[in-house]
Amino acid sequence: MKMNRRQMLKGALTAGALSAASPLSFSNKAEAANFGYTPFTQPFFKPPVIPKADQMTPAPGSPEASLGSDAVYHGIAPEYYADHPAHLPDWDRFPEKYWELDAVEGEWEFFPGLKTPVFAYKGREGTACETPPSFPGPTFLSRNGEPTVVRYDNKTSVETSPHLHGDHGPAHSDGYPDFYTLQGKKRDYYYPNIAPRQNATPDVAFPATVEEAGEFDVSHVPTTMWIHDHAMDVTGFNVNRGLAAFYLCEDDVEIDHQMSGRLPKVYGDFDHVIALKDFAFNSDGTLKYDFLDHNGHLGDVFTANGRVQPYMEVYRKKYRFRILNACNARYLHLRLNSSTGKNQKDGLPFLLIGKDTWEVGEATNMDSFTISPGERFDVIIDFSQLPEDVDTYYLQNIMHQTDGRKPKGIRPKKESRPWLQFRLLDGDPPGPQEVEGVENGEFTMSEGDVVREFYRYPAEEVVATRVFEVGRKNGAWVVNDRYYSPRRTDATPLLNSMERWIFKNKGGGWWHPMHAHLEGIQVVRIDDTKVDDPDFPVYYKWNTDLVNLEGGQEAECLIKLRTFKGPFVCHCHIIEHEDMRMMFTFDPREAGEEGMNDGIRNHAFNEEAALQSGMPTGCIDPNGLLFDHEQTLASGEIVGPGDYEHLYDEGVGFPTDFVDGVCEPDSGDWDPEGNQDTPESPMPEEQQEKKKK
Repeated sequence: MKMNRRQMLKGALTAGALSAASPLSFSNKAEAANFGYTPFTQPFFKPPVIPKADQMTPAPGSPEASLGSDAVYHGIAPEYYADHPAHLPDWDRFPEKYWELDAVEGEWEFFPGLKTPVFAYKGREGTACETPPSFPGPTFLSRNGEPTVVRYDNKTSVETSPHLHGDHGPAHSDGYPDFYTLQGKKRDYYYPNIAPRQNATPDVAFPATVEEAGEFDVSHVPTTMWIHDHAMDVTGFNVNRGLAAFYLCEDDVEIDHQMSGRLPKVYGDFDHVIALKDFAFNSDGTLKYDFLDHNGHLGDVFTANGRVQPYMEVYRKKYRFRILNACNARYLHLRLNSSTGKNQKDGLPFLLIGKDTWEVGEATNMDSFTISPGERFDVIIDFSQLPEDVDTYYLQNIMHQTDGRKPKGIRPKKESRPWLQFRLLDGDPPGPQEVEGVENGEFTMSEGDVVREFYRYPAEEVVATRVFEVGRKNGAWVVNDRYYSPRRTDATPLLNSMERWIFKNKGGGWWHPMHAHLEGIQVVRIDDTKVDDPDFPVYYKWNTDLVNLEGGQEAECLIKLRTFKGPFVCHCHIIEHEDMRMMFTFDPREAGEEGMNDGIRNHAFNEEAALQSGMPTGCIDPNGLLFDHEQTLASGEIVGPGDYEHLYDEGVGFPTDFVDGVCEPDSGDWDPEGNQDTPESPMPEEQQEKKKK
């Protein structure tokens, strides 16, 4: 049975209330008692690589792709052809490639022998891209400048909007919150896999030739990205059910590191992805998620790549790990330890070589680090430095957190939870060398080495300063005292210009990790601590796509918005805060051009735009019938018919819509013919009463 979002949420509210009434406690003893599980008894799972295809049927953007019930929405946008050559990837070097990806409802064994219903990504069955469903989903391997189309088929029961986190790409393929791929529908997402062009300026937004645009900005070449769902209102639910996958990119600099023996082969035997995710389970082994918890979902079962406390066999060599905090709301503080307990005995350092999407300028040792939801840390661990009598080692979290407000602090004696066990193997790794002339696991990247060319944005290029205050209002979350509305532009920067964004946490003790789409940011100040100060956090010294704000904290950042027009969003990456409206839209435009959002913004009132955006057909309202009666806004304010200014400013019917029966435009409950008194309507009785009056 296919459900719209309102039906699913209403059912979830009931289920959440029931499960909340009798919560199941999960200490390590409880895990073993309930599911017969002993920690570190199942092997680490390395997601398979999803193969590429040389062709796709029907071809993206072809007339055949838009025909019939099996139509594929959007295809490749026209800006990638002759009109805008600066947008082009390296066509001469790389032919266009294709991936076919399904989002499915299936089962996954978090615990050995216990099959849990999940959502999962998989390479499409019966194609060259076929892989089994998994958590995380299959890993994507790409090249900088290699144009790629991902045909995404939503086979789940809810709307989805996959977002490539860290991508420098077009708005229509970014996963805008209500730019849906509907249940049973397909959509083509275009990933040029490019860094910004060096010569793009506000005066020449779209250079006539690639030569005029300049080379790719080498310090902004993507490295470690991840795909996760971004559908409005249900992002937290969809991500918690398993919709996540790694997307890795390499360029000539990365390959030179490999060939010269400085780094291992990308995603080879010594390059691994690790998605750390907490889950909550019901007593029958199903996943528990409470839609009423707007503070941030926390689980009490801890997984690495979808296995509860697995083990991984490693040689006494160097390994590269791309660590993702895939939790909805849990912060982690990670360290390495030879003990499962409280005491730190002989902890190895992490060698930081990348933060979020990009490699850093200089390899730097860290004894431990805090990683916020959505962040990635690209690190090297040198197991050859361990004493011979150490045969097991642990990746431990020592951050104590009991609710979504914030962590309680770094408390080794209170927390000390090992999420992953390393089992040390003696001798040399078997098999052929991954790179000719380089011994397996003997790559040479060390502290102080240059990983990638890096430059700081010059402050004198700033053309505008914007302040974004984040906080709480009426039980939901706001930016600048506004609830997010997908039909409102909050900022229209000048395309290819640089701005100063100041994020302010209004206090209350809450923490908020703020994430910007499209571009990386450079943090230049946190409160009074500047980037050149010795106590400035080392992992914020280079490019990042997320900056965490502790309670009352302020972060000053520089962002250069290049190549692509909007809309894009910036939001808190505690996903329940995002779902509860802590998000805003920015829409880069050329000088003098109004923010148009490429047809997305008007989809509630334009049938063609709505269909193209993937909006549920029941939401199309070309005659404005949605607003022909009194409406409750997100703020709780009741406004009269036709008050569109309030609609754009505040957003309709959230969070009260699930309580008082008022429909929001994107709920899928409206008859496209304009007849609101249908069996699908949540409020026919209310409408009838209004008519009688």
